[in-house]
Amino acid sequence: MRRRLSLVLVVGGLVLAGCSSPVTGAAQPLRTPVEAWLAHSPSLIAHRGGSADWPEGTSYAYDRAADWSPSLALEAPVWLTADGVWVVCHDATTGAEFDADLDIATSTWAQLSALRTVDGDLPMARLTDVLAEHPDRVWLVDDKPAADPAGLLDLLDSAGGPDRFVLKSYGPSVAVPEAARERGYRTWGYWFTSDLPTFDADQVRYDLLALPWDGPVPAWADAVATGRPVFGHVVATREQARQALDRGAAGLMVSGVTEVVTR
Repeated sequence: MRRRLSLVLVVGGLVLAGCSSPVTGAAQPLRTPVEAWLAHSPSLIAHRGGSADWPEGTSYAYDRAADWSPSLALEAPVWLTADGVWVVCHDATTGAEFDADLDIATSTWAQLSALRTVDGDLPMARLTDVLAEHPDRVWLVDDKPAADPAGLLDLLDSAGGPDRFVLKSYGPSVAVPEAARERGYRTWGYWFTSDLPTFDADQVRYDLLALPWDGPVPAWADAVATGRPVFGHVVATREQARQALDRGAAGLMVSGVTEVVTR
């Protein structure tokens, strides 16, 4: 008796398994960009645009990451300026990356737009600009101060909504993940090893979970046992990626894009 074989193709990390049953011709539901990204194995995210490779959080970094791989999601930590502009920066102040140390919440966009990165002499990115520059990308947006969750969600609603965006939050956070879920967004929560004692209580607010790539093996086992995708963060090297995947990671938050992500 002849054995019927199924065909498995791997394209850019996305596994497509063929089926031996007859093709019916029935239309298949289209996946949203977020769903298509989550179907990749592993699902990959460029941390601040690739913080180990390029000046983080700049349009330049996001351009380079997008050029590097079509399957990379992009991550943006954001703050709200005194005049209501969402800007991309990890810290509440600018001194770690830029040529002057300003407090973002009490500064205007005019003041912040004049800054340049110490590495590369590049301007600060405005969230609306980088979203418009990469309209085909999935984005993880991290509202650092939780200053105006409704206002940020209004902005994301107008730029593609839950089909395109995932809301990222520090695991113990409450306001942003709850507001995001009410609007139909997926939520992505991350923990550090010191936060893990509260993981069981906090993880219920998130659809996607993230632990340190070298986090305790029992904590990884508990996270994987929830049945939700678990990501390793923040991964700079292939060895770190391998350790996270060995612990059961379904995805990786990658700072070392050129080192970890196959082009």
